[in-house]
Amino acid sequence: MLLRTVAVFLLLSQLSGGATAQANGLHGYWRMDSPMDGMQAIVELYDCGDEAMMCGKIAAVVGEKINRQEVLYRQLLHGLRRQPDGSYKGKLKMPAGRLPVMNALVEPASQDNLTIRACFFGQCRSGTLSRLN
Repeated sequence: MLLRTVAVFLLLSQLSGGATAQANGLHGYWRMDSPMDGMQAIVELYDCGDEAMMCGKIAAVVGEKINRQEVLYRQLLHGLRRQPDGSYKGKLKMPAGRLPVMNALVEPASQDNLTIRACFFGQCRSGTLSRLN
């Protein structure tokens, strides 16, 4: 497990070398601060569809019960659109497991931190992401 964790962080240091804050501040690589459903991941946020919409895919992942081939490079966040208050609304779908597609709210807490809240019929999950520089 330690070797796998070290390998992931070496990969992340290479990936994050070119990730800089862009105009909307969300583009780039973000680390999940705590595991979600046993998965610790690095998420890449990028434009998708059109410039007004963003998506997030899993760029690196670790977890004891995670099949990396099943989840690596899969979309986690879909159709995030900026709201007047500066937050982003869209969908979150875990690439593995039984969780349904959930409504997601992504809010910048600072230039280097995001909060995510995803809900489905009153069942909510939340977490934070930290920018990798």
